[in-house]
Amino acid sequence: MLALLRLFFKLCLFRQAPQDIPRSNALLSVIIALYAVIAFAVLAPHDDLLKGALEVVVEISVTAGFVWGILATANKPERYNQVLCALLGTDALISSFTLPAIAASATGQLDASIVSVLLTLMIWHWLVCAHIIRHALSQPLSVGLGIAFLYNLGFYQLMDALFPMVGV
Repeated sequence: MLALLRLFFKLCLFRQAPQDIPRSNALLSVIIALYAVIAFAVLAPHDDLLKGALEVVVEISVTAGFVWGILATANKPERYNQVLCALLGTDALISSFTLPAIAASATGQLDASIVSVLLTLMIWHWLVCAHIIRHALSQPLSVGLGIAFLYNLGFYQLMDALFPMVGV
């Protein structure tokens, strides 16, 4: 498990690629479960249990559909398992760093420093997604950046439309 955590850290530091992740359905199941737990923890201070659980299921489904779509378009479906593991695993890892800020915002203590940390983590997440997409599609980083930007923008728009924040 420690080796897996190290691998995801290296992915987040742009030192490894999704192809370095073992192609394993059991590993994918573990990553999905870990992602679900962390995503639910991020949402828990702001959502009720049912809404939070539904939101996590939609997040995983949207990400899985996105990965399938880009890989099918690029005629690289054999990379599906590894790319989905990479996106969900790195997202879970980066999201875990947001937990203290999320807890502070739930108590109403959201200040400029917390917002800047969250913004930095969002930018880092975008760059990591671009790195993963670039390697998944065997394309230049600029293509990865563009696709990752459109994916993240569309993802946030969809989630906001499906699960609007009440009282914000």
